[in-house]
Amino acid sequence: MVALTNVITLAIDRAREAADGHYTRHLVRTGPLQQTVIALREGVRLAEHESEVPATIYILYGAIRVDSAEPFVLESGYLHEMPAQRRSVEAISDTVLLLTAVPGPDSVEGEDSVHVLPPL
Repeated sequence: MVALTNVITLAIDRAREAADGHYTRHLVRTGPLQQTVIALREGVRLAEHESEVPATIYILYGAIRVDSAEPFVLESGYLHEMPAQRRSVEAISDTVLLLTAVPGPDSVEGEDSVHVLPPL
C-alpha cells in the first residue's frame, strides 16, 4: 500500500533539492504494469521523446505543458492518455505526476522499459 500524499511531499522536496530539478521513483512494477512518480521543479523541461508504450499521466500536484503536434496543459487532478507522438513536457509550476505504462511483451524482465527522461 502506498500513501500518495507522503509520496507527493517527498517527491517535490527531492526535486527542489536536486541540481536538475527532477526526481523519479517507481512505485509499482508488477508484470507489465509500471507506475512511476515524477516530480519536476517549475521550469524544468523533459527532452522531446516518443513512445509507443500505452501510458497515462495523472497530475497529482501542479501543472505541466505538453508540447506536441497539438499542445495542451494538464493541471492537478487531470488524467490524460498520452498519444503516441513526439512530445516534450515542461513544468508550469512545481509538479508531481503519476505515469502509468504497460510495456509490451518484448520488454525484458527487470529492464527499465519505460524511459523516464532526464531534464534538458
